[in-house]
Amino acid sequence: MRRAFVFSSLLIAACTADSDSRRGLNMAEDVPTLDGTAIAQHMRTLSSDDFLGRAPGQPGGDIAAEYVAQSYEEYGLEAPGGSYFQAVPMVGTTTNTATVSLSFSGPNSTVTPRYLTEYVLNAGDPVADGAGGDAELVFVGYGIEASENQWHDFSGVDVAGKYLMILVNDPPAPAAEPDLFGGRVMTYYGRWTYKYEEAARQGALGALIVHETEPSGYPWSVVRGGWSGEQFSLPPDPNGPTPAGMVGWISVDVARATLTSAGLDFDELKARAATRAFNAVETGITVSATVESSVRRVETKNVVGLIRGSERPDEWITVSSHYDHFGVGEAVDGDSIYNGAYDNASGTAMLLNLASTVAAMPQRPERSILFIATAAEEQGLLGAQWYAQSPLHPLNQTVAEINIDGANLWGETDDVIVHGEERSALGAYVRPRAAQLGLTIIPDAEPEKGFFFRSDHFPFAKAGVPSLYVEHGRQYRGRPDGWGSDIRREYTASRYHAPSDEYSEDFVFDGAVQQGALVLSVLLDVAGDDSWPEWNDGQEFKAARDAMMSGR
Repeated sequence: MRRAFVFSSLLIAACTADSDSRRGLNMAEDVPTLDGTAIAQHMRTLSSDDFLGRAPGQPGGDIAAEYVAQSYEEYGLEAPGGSYFQAVPMVGTTTNTATVSLSFSGPNSTVTPRYLTEYVLNAGDPVADGAGGDAELVFVGYGIEASENQWHDFSGVDVAGKYLMILVNDPPAPAAEPDLFGGRVMTYYGRWTYKYEEAARQGALGALIVHETEPSGYPWSVVRGGWSGEQFSLPPDPNGPTPAGMVGWISVDVARATLTSAGLDFDELKARAATRAFNAVETGITVSATVESSVRRVETKNVVGLIRGSERPDEWITVSSHYDHFGVGEAVDGDSIYNGAYDNASGTAMLLNLASTVAAMPQRPERSILFIATAAEEQGLLGAQWYAQSPLHPLNQTVAEINIDGANLWGETDDVIVHGEERSALGAYVRPRAAQLGLTIIPDAEPEKGFFFRSDHFPFAKAGVPSLYVEHGRQYRGRPDGWGSDIRREYTASRYHAPSDEYSEDFVFDGAVQQGALVLSVLLDVAGDDSWPEWNDGQEFKAARDAMMSGR
């Protein structure tokens, strides 16, 4: 069902009294209406079997990129530099499943887990000839080196050339320090990507993260599905640390059995690791691991479309949503195509409808807007990371980034989650517009899962650009309390990164239109303003922005 969102002058007057008031803002009374039917059609097409799961470096990914580019052209968006494509170089690594092996030999016993069922492995350095070998296992707790928190998990132990067993997420905050490592809110230290990066800085031979469903936020099946096929990375940075030779995950049951083989207790070590007094533990366990991989250099594409600003064309706002998914992989219940309907054909569909809506406006926005359908998000935000490293337009002239990852497919809500609105002055644009739509901004419903660090706005934020990720709410209109949370839990348990994430005729799109109205109104407000939103004091990205802007 389509709904028009027309904003009265009374509401505008009330909302401009927001405590984070802005000067020079021209808030349009009427924001164009998004088209739920068009969003549905784009989503149905992108998530169809014809697109083969849209994997980067595979035919389905190329088909999807062409579809987005053709849509941009149809809507009249400009091709920056003459092309809708920004090439993203990648290294594709496929583990030889016939030869991959992992075992742990302790003084008391040997543990040999089952590949995919209990462990996954990949070469950390994608261009190395091989990975693995025999070396000691060191339990390093959460694997964090954070001087600002007086936290040093590697203190006193040289882990160079050794294998690391690492706990997932941040350490839990004690009652005496409720805000340590963000309290319930995950920091970047809790992300698995950070843990591999730190293992590389420490010179480790390999890094194994222990999977636990509750703190990870997803079941083992997600790890298995994500690591069972070809893995991608950007080419190694010649100025960065040498990657750990081998990276992977092990189940918590394997971790327990492994430590028991040396007379150690997983729960006791985990409890010790939750304190500053923890020091890494040399276990006396020998890891034997082999990872042989086939490697290919491949190119995928970010798909970019430009609406050039009418007054300040050299000031940019980026809007992103990833179009990739996992392609064709391990069959589940006879289905091997990972269609990625909700994640993220739905977000790409909304991005396209936003682009067409802005392009059809009678007057162009004052600032330029670059729509970016990002590639290889599921491989570690690679398309967005590449754009942040090699931007088409300077980041010190990029005003803000807005990201969409999952459109609302279940109906209108009374609330909305906007990741990052509390981190920068962009919140002053979000709050009044949410109020106009009758939406209460609620905190991240699952802050311990670190969603701010898990989608394509994050490379922009890490580089210093104030960023938002607009997620739909949980309290659905006309539904009982808890219904939206139940939908989310069922999706995570049964469909997330699985072939069952497919388009359904039961989906409704008035909630997507509502969610898109918030994105569009904030986008147009920022585009029509003459101020530059900045990070709030105390935000870890503020220093990067300050350094960036000092060079303008």
